[in-house]
Amino acid sequence: MEQLTQIIAKYSPEPEFLLLIIFLFSLGKSVIFISSLLPPASVTLMLGIVAGKTVIPDGYVWAAITLGALLGSILSFHCGALFCHPGSFKRLPVIFQAPLHQAQTALQKKGMPLLFMSRFLAVMRYSVPLVAGIIALPLKQVYCASALSAGIWALALMLVSRVF
Repeated sequence: MEQLTQIIAKYSPEPEFLLLIIFLFSLGKSVIFISSLLPPASVTLMLGIVAGKTVIPDGYVWAAITLGALLGSILSFHCGALFCHPGSFKRLPVIFQAPLHQAQTALQKKGMPLLFMSRFLAVMRYSVPLVAGIIALPLKQVYCASALSAGIWALALMLVSRVF
């Protein structure tokens, strides 16, 4: 975390680089394979937002966070669609089958609300789109819910950063 703070402090006069950092962290926190390697999203994104407050227009920051989050959700969805096929739950150990079956049932019944709400919960942010890809939810449904939640999540992060 200290290294990230030093990088941001060193390059904060460069708005384009700062926007890239914000975009990449937003993207990384929404992709299943990358998210676990990064520090908490709120901390890293807040550092970028606060560092760029004076040099980057709010609209650009919002767009960077939103696009990163949206792309991350879409990548997680397509990873689920590519690497897992419907019925692949049956090959998993029995202990994992019941929770995944419950997630599948919930997503099939309430896909849009669950996809939307998952953005605001750490592990759910990338696991729900992944399961949505596994069960082949319609692209339009996934993209719409992901875009809406990414935009609101970005706005929420920016509003919280105003306190700092």
